[in-house]
Amino acid sequence: MIIDGVLLAAGSGTRMRSPVPKVLSPVLGAPLLSYPYRALVRLHERVGAVHVVVPPGGLPGDRPLEAPGSPPPLYVVQERPDGTFGACEAVISSSAFLSGSSTHLLVLNGDGPLVDETLLESLVSLGEDRPGALVLTTAHLDDPTGYGRILRDPSGRVFAIREESAASASEKAIGEVNAGIYLIPRPILLEAAGRIAPDPRKGERYLTDLVARVVAQAGEVLTLSVSPEAMRGVNTQEELSLVTAVLRERINRLHMGRGVTLQDPLRTDIGPEVEIGPGTVILPQSFLEGRTRVGSSCRIGLGVHLLDTEVGDGAVLRDYVVASSAVIGPKAVVGPFAHLRPGTELGLEVHIGNFVETKKAVLGPGAKANHLSYLGDVTVGARTNIGAGTITCNYDGYEKFETVIGEDVFVGSDSQLVAPLSVGDGAVIAAGSTVVSDLPPGALYLTRPSPELRPEGALRYHERRRDRRKKNKRKESS
Repeated sequence: MIIDGVLLAAGSGTRMRSPVPKVLSPVLGAPLLSYPYRALVRLHERVGAVHVVVPPGGLPGDRPLEAPGSPPPLYVVQERPDGTFGACEAVISSSAFLSGSSTHLLVLNGDGPLVDETLLESLVSLGEDRPGALVLTTAHLDDPTGYGRILRDPSGRVFAIREESAASASEKAIGEVNAGIYLIPRPILLEAAGRIAPDPRKGERYLTDLVARVVAQAGEVLTLSVSPEAMRGVNTQEELSLVTAVLRERINRLHMGRGVTLQDPLRTDIGPEVEIGPGTVILPQSFLEGRTRVGSSCRIGLGVHLLDTEVGDGAVLRDYVVASSAVIGPKAVVGPFAHLRPGTELGLEVHIGNFVETKKAVLGPGAKANHLSYLGDVTVGARTNIGAGTITCNYDGYEKFETVIGEDVFVGSDSQLVAPLSVGDGAVIAAGSTVVSDLPPGALYLTRPSPELRPEGALRYHERRRDRRKKNKRKESS
C-alpha cells in the first residue's frame, strides 16, 4: 500500500469573521493547518506526498507548512468551491498524483487539529488488511446535529451516509456520524471522477456519496470508530479557542511527563515543535513557540516569550524577556525586561540585564550588559563589561555598521560607540564618552568637557523661565 495524504484547506471559513484564512488561524504559535499536516508526515514511510487543496488565490503567508526530514507539501488549487469530492478530484487530476504510484488517498480536514498519528495508524492498518475497501471514520455523539448520519443495514454494514439536510426524522435520530477522515483506494476515486452529482440544495459534490456508489458496485466499506474529540473541527473563533485548550493540555502534559515543571499549565503556552529539557521550570504566562529549544535545568520566568530561540542548559530567563531567533548560551542570565532580537548569540554565563536590547549581537563567555543598553551589530569579547546606558550607534540613516569590542574591555556608563569601530582587548572607556575612532589594546579613552560651576546660576535660570512664561501668557490674553 502506497499512500498520499490530502488536506482539505480550500474552505472560505466565513464564520470565523477574520481576514486570516481559517486554516492559517494561529494555534499556540502554529497555523491550524499544521496540526493535521504533522499527523500525516509522522506516519513516515506509510505516507509519501501530502497534497494540500487550496482556493484559487492560494494561502497567504511567508511561513509554509514544513516538517524536518519530510518532503514539502504539494499545493493543489480547487478552482471552484464544489465540495469535498471536488477537492479530491482536483488532486487526482494533478500531475503530481498522476505521475505518482500511490494506491490510496488518506483524506483529512485542514481545520481538524486534534487528529493524531495514532488514529491514522489505526486507519491505515485497517486498510492494509482489506486494501480494496473504502475505509471511513465514524463517531457516536449525544447530539449529532449538523453531521452526516451513518446508515447501516440489519447486518451492520454501512450502505450510505445521509447529510442532515436530506435525512428523514428517523435518520436524524441516529447518533453515529461521519467523522470526515477517509482512506480511499485509487481505483474508487478514478472510477467516480466526473460521476458524482452535486447536491441539489448546495450545488456541492461530497465524498460521502462514494459510500453508496461503492456499495452499489458490490464493494466493501469499513469503518473505524473514533472519539468525538478527534473529529472536532473549527468553524468559529469560539471553536478555535476550544481546540487550542485541548492542544495546550496535550502538549503541556507531554512536557511534564518528560520532567519539565510547569507552575501553571493552564496559563503556559508551548508550541507543537518546541523542545524542553528535564529539570526546567517555567512560570505562568510564558509563550514558547516556533522551533524553540530549551535545555535542561533552565528557569523561564513570568511572561517570557520565545520564538525560534535556543536556550542552553542552566540558563535563567527572568520575567518578561522577549527573544526571537536568538541563541542563549549555557548558564546565561537574561532580564528582566530584556529584548533579544534576531542574530543575538550569548555565550557561556553571559549576563544581559533589565531593559537591554540586542540585535545581531554576539557576546563572548562571561560578558555583561546589565542595565539599559542597546547593542546592535556588535561583537563583544569574553569578560567585557558594558556599562549602563551604553549604545552602539550602528546606523547613519542609510547603512548599518559593525562594532567589534575585544576581551576584558570596560565600557563606562552612558557611552556611545559610533560604528564602524574597533576596541582592543583590555581597553577602558570612561563614563560619558563618545568613541568615534578605533582604540588600541590597553587604551584609556575619555571625553569630558571642563567642569563649570556658576554660584546661584540655578536661581537666575528659574527667574528667566518664570519671566518668559509671564510674557507668553500676556501675549496669549491680548
